[in-house]
Amino acid sequence: MKALLLDFDGTTLQRDQVYISFRNMYAIQEAVRKGIEIIPCTGRCADMFPPQIEAEKEIRYWVTSNGGRVVDRATGEVIYQSLFTPEESAMLCRLYEGQQIYSEIAADGYIYMETEIAEHLERYAVPPHHVWFFLEKREKRVEKPSEYFLQHGIGVEKFNIYGVPKEKQQPLIDALLATGIVEISPGAGKDIQFFPKRQKRKEAMNQLFEKLGYGFEEVMSIGDSFLDKDMIVNAKVGVAVGNAADDVKAVADYVAPPFDKDGVADAIEKFIL
Repeated sequence: MKALLLDFDGTTLQRDQVYISFRNMYAIQEAVRKGIEIIPCTGRCADMFPPQIEAEKEIRYWVTSNGGRVVDRATGEVIYQSLFTPEESAMLCRLYEGQQIYSEIAADGYIYMETEIAEHLERYAVPPHHVWFFLEKREKRVEKPSEYFLQHGIGVEKFNIYGVPKEKQQPLIDALLATGIVEISPGAGKDIQFFPKRQKRKEAMNQLFEKLGYGFEEVMSIGDSFLDKDMIVNAKVGVAVGNAADDVKAVADYVAPPFDKDGVADAIEKFIL
């Protein structure tokens, strides 16, 4: 085994969606000491990574935003990226900006927000893991994201929109689907997460493996959602945590305990340590 592909939300993180349990983190660190490449492979952008992962300098390669970007944090090299174009990004922003809808927009590894939203967070149902993020003052505030991305030639990695009023949910989903360029995560309604339709995490991984000199046949992958399914199917050892969807468990080689029962540590101990 050369590497471990590691999902965060619903897999590695605790219920607060910020920190990793002591047992999980100890197992990850022991795997690093054993020479295993730990590769976060997540829907999150780089700026929203857990503090414990940021602090672990041996964890060098990050696959972010569902394969939107693959970065070498030691050198700053962007190994691979698949983004909305600046023009597409602007068009998508215009579908909801200025309507007092809370959203995080991932681009260039950072989180962008409308200034008006960020200055009045008390009006919104801020997700728990964003509380830490705002206390760290990490967000980038822009008056009109659509204009900003277009003027600066920035392509967006992904969008997360939260707390959409009921009367606006289906019209917004319909408008997004009508563009023909977005992939919306299952369960969209009050919260809507979407990526470029052309974006594939497996392609991003293949680019990274080409650089590292090995492939899926020498890695273990741990995840819980439909976004992780390709990683689990293609890995030498595919692991689903106990809280994963049934269709994800069905394609796994092993089902570990749920995320809140240290399923990641269980799998690392069983197959690596």
